[in-house]
Amino acid sequence: MGEKESKSARKPYLWLSLMVNLGILFVFKYWNFFGYSLSSLLSVNLELHNLLLPLGLSFYTLQTLSYIFDVYLGKIKPERHLGLFCLYVSFFPQLVAGPIERSRTLLPQLKSLELPTLYQFRYGLLLIVWGFFIKLVIADNLSASINSVYFGKEYFPFWVYWFIGALVTLKIYCDFMAYSEIARGVGMLFGVKLTLNFRRPLFATNLRSFWQRWHISLTRWIGDYIQIPLLRRYPTQPHRSVVTIMTLVIIGFWHSASWNFILFGLFHGMVMVIWSPIAKNISILFEGSFAFSSIFGRFFLAIVLMSSAPMFYIQDTSILFNILKNMLLFDLFEPTQISSIHGKVMLIKALFGFILLFLYSFFNEFKQQDFIVNLARSSSNRRWCEMLFIVFSTLFLGSFVHEPFIYFEF
Repeated sequence: MGEKESKSARKPYLWLSLMVNLGILFVFKYWNFFGYSLSSLLSVNLELHNLLLPLGLSFYTLQTLSYIFDVYLGKIKPERHLGLFCLYVSFFPQLVAGPIERSRTLLPQLKSLELPTLYQFRYGLLLIVWGFFIKLVIADNLSASINSVYFGKEYFPFWVYWFIGALVTLKIYCDFMAYSEIARGVGMLFGVKLTLNFRRPLFATNLRSFWQRWHISLTRWIGDYIQIPLLRRYPTQPHRSVVTIMTLVIIGFWHSASWNFILFGLFHGMVMVIWSPIAKNISILFEGSFAFSSIFGRFFLAIVLMSSAPMFYIQDTSILFNILKNMLLFDLFEPTQISSIHGKVMLIKALFGFILLFLYSFFNEFKQQDFIVNLARSSSNRRWCEMLFIVFSTLFLGSFVHEPFIYFEF
């Protein structure tokens, strides 16, 4: 493609690359899903496979496709060094669960690798320590309570399912952000700056802002290569709404070949479409009060995240629909049911971790003060004291039951 002057001459190579990359992804990740679905609908017997999913396939497929698109669009020159290209595709800190890097940001760094500065080494080490704290103290300590409600045999009052929905949202966020921070930290130890994947999404005031802050590398990829080109072609309603819904469904389906993720994307897409007119009418009703709009936006966003959390967490559709039904049954409170929730002590440990995370995020969001950056630049005594505090807090409060990162599944 790099040798061709016009896009029309490059297009056959683009289609060939798309067929190869997406074909491999389809065979390994989506063939069985469509096979089961078509077998059920059409009563045909499609041959299914039992192949292991290659390590990091979903992530490096998108990373490779972004390189292909950028060469096709003339944004970058083709990389002639096979070793550097392979290193870009399989850079180990972010290979398994992202962030999804662009060639124009990662390849130049790999071409001019230098030893990290002392500040980079400190910053990377602190990111790794902070990431393990978030994973082990917050995310993993929430699992026992969540699983006892979602997958146990007891029935609970409706408010318990909403509370667990909040815990699931927090768990997914902390689990994935922890991996992303660790990956950024490891990359920094090599002098490589990886993409920031989360920007305090739980402080967002609406769903669109939430997705601009959550899994940033994925949402930007989908936006740049799918959503924006489609919106340019179909700029008017109702096409814009259809594109928005389709974009969220693609994001959901990218995670896994399962109906729960399609439902998750469809739900978020439909909410995003109806959000703007509702917010506009609310703003008119309360005379454009920014404070009220922010409060209403955060409250409505919390409802959306709590109600959609089971769709992301539960892949068994029968269990999922049962949980969603229980969230809408306003039954009476029965204290005996609450005692069957497991992991109450672990919840208290997670609460301590969440308070620290909230303070870290609050000062970063509203005071523009990054605790990790400030600590990396601080005096050695303060740095060692605070880092050891985080390390020992992780050792004493963390859950060390083997629990892989959630995004390893995708």
